[in-house]
Amino acid sequence: MLRRVLIGLVIAFFLVIGAGAYLYHKITPSIRAAEARAEAQKKMLVPRVMTGEQNFERQSFYTGNGLGTIWQILVGWPADREGADIAVAGNQGTDFVDAVGQLKKQVRLSIEQRAPIEVARLDRAGDYGDLTRDESWAVPVTLFDKEGHVLWRSGDRWLGVDDSVSGDFNGDGELSVAVGLNGSGGLVLLNGRGKQIWKRPEGNVWQVAALDTNGDGHDEIVHSNSRGQLLVRNGNGDIRARYLPDFYVSNFALTRWGSETRATHILVPVSEVQDGCCKSKIVVLDAHGEKLTERDNPLGGLSSRFSATPVRFREGAEYYAVLEDNSPEERSMLVLYAQDGQIAYQEILGECCLGMTAYSRKKYCEAVGWVR
Repeated sequence: MLRRVLIGLVIAFFLVIGAGAYLYHKITPSIRAAEARAEAQKKMLVPRVMTGEQNFERQSFYTGNGLGTIWQILVGWPADREGADIAVAGNQGTDFVDAVGQLKKQVRLSIEQRAPIEVARLDRAGDYGDLTRDESWAVPVTLFDKEGHVLWRSGDRWLGVDDSVSGDFNGDGELSVAVGLNGSGGLVLLNGRGKQIWKRPEGNVWQVAALDTNGDGHDEIVHSNSRGQLLVRNGNGDIRARYLPDFYVSNFALTRWGSETRATHILVPVSEVQDGCCKSKIVVLDAHGEKLTERDNPLGGLSSRFSATPVRFREGAEYYAVLEDNSPEERSMLVLYAQDGQIAYQEILGECCLGMTAYSRKKYCEAVGWVR
C-alpha cells in the first residue's frame, strides 16, 4: 500500500513538473511579446517632435499657474465678458487673457477637481459657469458659477457618471445638462438647477455632446453607448438618428471644419480591418452623419479624448490639427494634417492636454494654441 502511495506521489510530482514546463514554454513567449509591446509603446511615447520640426516654429503664448490640466481654450465668449480675448479652462479654474497673452482675470474653483472642466453657457444672456466632464464614475456632476463657487452637485442621486454636457436642448435659451451613466444607469437630462427632467434607459453612455444636427436652432444630444452606437436624441430623449452604423464608436469630439466659426462636425476614431490587420483612423462627419473624410490615426486610441480644429498659418497653408489625450500614459499627441491628408507635423507632449484652438491675431494669420 505504501509503495502504491509513493509511486502515485512520484507520478504526480512529474506531472506537476511537466505541466509547469509546458506552461512556461507556452506563456513565456506571450509575456515576452507583451513586454516588447509595452517597451515599444513606451519608446513611442517619449516626448519629442516626430515629424515636421523643420517646417514649424513654436513659441510660448501664455503660461498659467495653478490651472491644472488644460481642457478647453475659447476665443471670444466668455472672455469678452471679462475684458479679455481668450478663456483658458483647467480643472482648477479659468484664466482670462488678452490678445498678447497678458492675464486679465483669474478664477479658481472652490472644490479641487480631477475631472475635465468645460465652460457652460447658463442662459440666453450669455452668463457662464464651469461644468465637469468625463467624470469616469469617480466624481459627481458639478456646476460652478463664474466665480468658481458650486451651484449644484449631482451627489449620489446618479451613481457611475460617465460624462456630462451642457446645451440648449429645449430651445428656450436656458441651460440643460445631459448626463450619461455607466452600466444600465441610462441617460438623464437635468435643468439648470440640477433637477431631473427625464431619464431614458441605455447601457454605458460613454460620452455625450450637444450639437444642432438639423438646423432648428437648438441642440440635440449625441452620445455613444455599450453597443458602440453613435445616437442622436431630441430634447425629449427620443432617438432620431444613428451615425456610423458600420463602426464601433466609443469616444468622439465636436470639431470645426473648413471656414466655419463654430463646431458643427464630429470627429470619430475608428478601427478598420485592412489586409488582415486593424488600421486606426479618424473619421470626420457632418452634422447629419455623412462622412466627409478620414485620416490615419498614428497613436491609435479608440478610447482617447480628442480636440480638433482647422488652422491656417501666415503663408496661407491650411491644416487640420488634432490633439489626442492619452491620460493613463500622461501623454498627448498633436498632429497637423496637410490638405492632402498626409501628416505634416507630429509631436508627443509630455503631459495630459486637450485645450486647443485656432486664434487669429491678424486677419492673415491663425495659429494652434495649447497650454502645457
